[in-house]
Amino acid sequence: MLRYKNINIGINGSIVTLMVIVLSFNIAVSQELKKDSIVVQIDSSIIKKELRYKIKVREKELRDSLKAVKDSIRWSKPSILETYILEDSLKYQRIIHWTHNQYLNNIEVQKRDTTYNNYFNDYPFLKKDVGATYLGISGSAVLLHNYFKREKLDVYSDFSPYIVYGYTPDNLTLYNTKTPHTEFAYWGTMFANRDKDETNIRFLHTQNISPAFNFAINYERFGSAGLLGQENTDNRNFSFSSNYLGKRYVMNAGFIYQGIKREENGGIIDDSQILDTIIDIKTVSFRLLDAKNTLKRNTFFLTQSYGIPIRFSKRDSTSKDTIAAGDGTITYFGHSLEFSTYNRAYYDKIETTDTIGRQFYHNRFNVSPTTSYDSTRVNRFENKLFIRLQPWAQDAIISKLDGGAGFQFLSVYSFRPEFYVQPAHNIKYNNLYLYFGASGQFREYFKWNAFTKYFLAGYNAGDMSLDAKVRFSAYPFEDGIHLTGNLKLSTTSPDWFQNYTYTNHYYWNNNFGKITETRIEGIIDIPKFKLQAFFGYALVDNMIYYGIDGVIGQHNHLESILSAYLQKNFKLWKLHLDNRILYQYTSNNEIMPLPVLSANLRYYLEVDVVKNVMKAQIGANVVFNTEYYAPAYNPALSQFQLQNDRKIGNYPYIDAFVNIQWKRASIFIKYLNVTQDWPDGDYFSASHYIRPQSTIKVGIHWPFYIK
Repeated sequence: MLRYKNINIGINGSIVTLMVIVLSFNIAVSQELKKDSIVVQIDSSIIKKELRYKIKVREKELRDSLKAVKDSIRWSKPSILETYILEDSLKYQRIIHWTHNQYLNNIEVQKRDTTYNNYFNDYPFLKKDVGATYLGISGSAVLLHNYFKREKLDVYSDFSPYIVYGYTPDNLTLYNTKTPHTEFAYWGTMFANRDKDETNIRFLHTQNISPAFNFAINYERFGSAGLLGQENTDNRNFSFSSNYLGKRYVMNAGFIYQGIKREENGGIIDDSQILDTIIDIKTVSFRLLDAKNTLKRNTFFLTQSYGIPIRFSKRDSTSKDTIAAGDGTITYFGHSLEFSTYNRAYYDKIETTDTIGRQFYHNRFNVSPTTSYDSTRVNRFENKLFIRLQPWAQDAIISKLDGGAGFQFLSVYSFRPEFYVQPAHNIKYNNLYLYFGASGQFREYFKWNAFTKYFLAGYNAGDMSLDAKVRFSAYPFEDGIHLTGNLKLSTTSPDWFQNYTYTNHYYWNNNFGKITETRIEGIIDIPKFKLQAFFGYALVDNMIYYGIDGVIGQHNHLESILSAYLQKNFKLWKLHLDNRILYQYTSNNEIMPLPVLSANLRYYLEVDVVKNVMKAQIGANVVFNTEYYAPAYNPALSQFQLQNDRKIGNYPYIDAFVNIQWKRASIFIKYLNVTQDWPDGDYFSASHYIRPQSTIKVGIHWPFYIK
């Protein structure tokens, strides 16, 4: 029985054990299932979160893509320049630049050259002419060789020798650009000693605020410590300009400043110290030991016009807001304003024991026996109102008829002896004038324009000018052949300083007659062959000049001047021969001395250093003119005067150079006056003034913009 009991107990125990095992298994399984369910729940929540996140990301991407599309539509919408004053082909260019006419607010678009050829000539006067008489220092007084390219400031002639470095409202460049444009430039003798130091810089920034509205800032500095003593020169220019090229309204405005500080030495006493000896340049003696000039000018200008369509026919524009170029009859009403101040102060101290300095001014001391402080000033305020009528179309044979009136107020100061007993004051002048113009064209083959101005009343009463131009073009090839003829007539009154001057060294009280001049000019231009030729003939009566002693005079006979200029660039494989040659004839060399022949020859090899990245030119640049009595410079008058001491010229001034175009940057390295003292040391640039001696000059011009 027991055994069975044990067996039963064993069986029962096994059953219990089995049940425990089963129960344990069930518990374990249920626990695992619970764990799995928890994991599943956790995984599902993670999945849900990931889904929600992905949905949000997709929604954001969709929103961003929609915004991007909207932005792309908004920002990539073409910013088209809508203006009547430019041809359609110009409106899509990245950058456009022009000069404008204050009388009628018409613009003349300039060709833009950003290559290393354009920036090779670092002196502004060598960009404009083949050569010049200058004082050997960057920023100093300049007189161009080509009579027909000499510029004058009509109301203040004392500034004329320096105007080549600066800008006027008529030649200031204005811009319209699709992207911001910035330029940096430096050229000078950074590695030279101080006695050869020259530092010139330029900064330009221009950008459009809208397709029609632009502003530009330009700063330039020309100067040098000088080779000789007492000739430190600092010539600074600043301009801020703005323009608006609208559908009907066009505006050009700006502010121009030019300031010059120059120590004056009067030139070398004995030229033989340069010609016949090899001595330290700093030991060369000069004429004025303590003298200086300070000149300043400020100009604010505003020229604006508004076009109104007149609908006479179906061809006339039907738009209420725009003027389509060339469509029908249009009238433009305009206004021009200019306010300018000019002043010059000359100082010197010449002791009674300084015989050379006193002889330089012929022992004339009108105010003080030892010290000069001469000051002159001119303030100018001018207003013009004009109307321009386009009778038919912009490209008609008679496309523009113009008329306007101007009033000029001038306030002039120079010292007078009566100021000793009465307060100093300015003398007031007024001028009233009328002007008229007309222009037209026949397609691209023929263009003409004429402009005349006549002074009705005031200081310049009776003065007149006429400028008429015709241009014929033919197109046997794409760039065409262009022949331009120009006729200029003028009758001009001498300015107030030419009629009356009282300074420490000079006094005159003249009643000069009006100067009359007739000019005939012709130009042929063939861009394909890189050929340009100019012919000019001038006939001048009552020419004003500064004599050998600096005293002003008037030549009461006809003086004729003839100029012929040729520019031709040849290319033989990699060899380039760039030639600029000027021939001139004057009927009276004693009154108007000019070199018979002047030349600027640039010969070089042009090679690809890195294809499509860097090009280099290696060669020499030669400036040359035949002998003539080059004008002397008078510091007290800030004018060039006649001299008969010695002829200068027949000296080839040669610079060896490497000129590099590296992507956008233009870089040059020049070794100046490489043949110094060969064949002799006659490297004079003006009477008793020398050009730079042998040294290394470096230049870089770097534009920054987005294409």
